[in-house]
Amino acid sequence: MPELTATSFGGVDAPAALVFDCDGTLVDTMGAFYLADRKTCEEVGMTMSKKQFYDLAGVPIREIFRILSEEQGTSPDLDAMAARCKELADDIMKHGPALIEPVAQIARDAVAAGIPVAVASSGVRDTVRAHLDGHGVLGAFYTLHVVTCEDVEFGKPAPDLYLLAAKKLGVDPTRCVAYEDAELGMESARRAGMVVVDVRKLAGYPCDDYLDVEE
Repeated sequence: MPELTATSFGGVDAPAALVFDCDGTLVDTMGAFYLADRKTCEEVGMTMSKKQFYDLAGVPIREIFRILSEEQGTSPDLDAMAARCKELADDIMKHGPALIEPVAQIARDAVAAGIPVAVASSGVRDTVRAHLDGHGVLGAFYTLHVVTCEDVEFGKPAPDLYLLAAKKLGVDPTRCVAYEDAELGMESARRAGMVVVDVRKLAGYPCDDYLDVEE
C-alpha cells in the first residue's frame, strides 16, 4: 500500500487530484534549459543571468525572450529564438533528463491509491511527453491529462494551465494539490485555487541552484 500522508499533499488530508509541473518538478531539466536559454540569447547579442532564468522559470520560453528583449532594447525574431532554444536543449538532453525521484514517487503512489494525477507544464507538448515517456511515467498521466502551453492562451503565472488540468480531470481545482519548483508556477497554481507543494523543499530533491543565484 502506498505510504501517502497529508505531508505528501501539502497538509491536505484527501485531495481530489494532484497536478504536477514537469521541468524541475518531475524531471531534472533546469540546468540544461539554463544553458540552452543563455546560449540562445548570446547568439543574438542578448544576455541572461542565472537569476533572470530562475525568476522567469515557468514562463513560456517565447515570452521569456520577449521580456528580456524589451529589457535590453533589442528586437530579435522571437519564434526563431524559441525554435533554436528547443534545438539546443534537445541536443543537451539527447539521452534524456534524470527523473526527480521523490516527486515521481508521489505521483506513482497517488495513482496506485486511485488519486487522479495530471501534468500542467509551460513546455512544448512533444518535449514534455518525451521526457515523461522516457522514464515510463507518461502512462500514469494518460494522453488527456498532459496540459502544456499549446493548450491555453495565457501561460504561467496565469492560472489557465492548472484550471484546464483540473477540468480535464473533472475535479474542483480548489480540491487539488499542485507540485511546483518555480515561484511563477506556484503563483499560477494558487491563482487556480490549489494548495501548492514547493518540491524544492522535499527530502531528496536534487538541485539547490535556486538558493545560489547571481545577484
